[in-house]
Amino acid sequence: MADNTAGQTKTAGVDQATGQFASGKVVFDATSITATDYVRIETGFLPRYIEWENLTDRIKVEWNEGMTTSQCLRTAAAGTRTLDTTALAVVPDSKGFRILQDATLAAILASKTCYWRAYG
Repeated sequence: MADNTAGQTKTAGVDQATGQFASGKVVFDATSITATDYVRIETGFLPRYIEWENLTDRIKVEWNEGMTTSQCLRTAAAGTRTLDTTALAVVPDSKGFRILQDATLAAILASKTCYWRAYG
């Protein structure tokens, strides 16, 4: 698995002095992103809940502890919620998580602004 690092400006969220919470923003430039690339987010802990929102296209992806890494809840701009079974769409680990760039998932695309939240 390859992490895409080209064309991104990452901004970490403000520490609210709460246990195991992190948030931030990723702005993607027009650099093309390969369908098998991931974006790596470091939180410093193993997330139990991850929320990723492509604000530009109003698409939200959520993953909860207990779901497999091939499952996530996707909310489309129209409000339609579906259980997405894209292989390895959200991959949590002990230091954060990865989100897959996938055309169907549409969570990560060039020229988009995305916000994320993770709770441990």
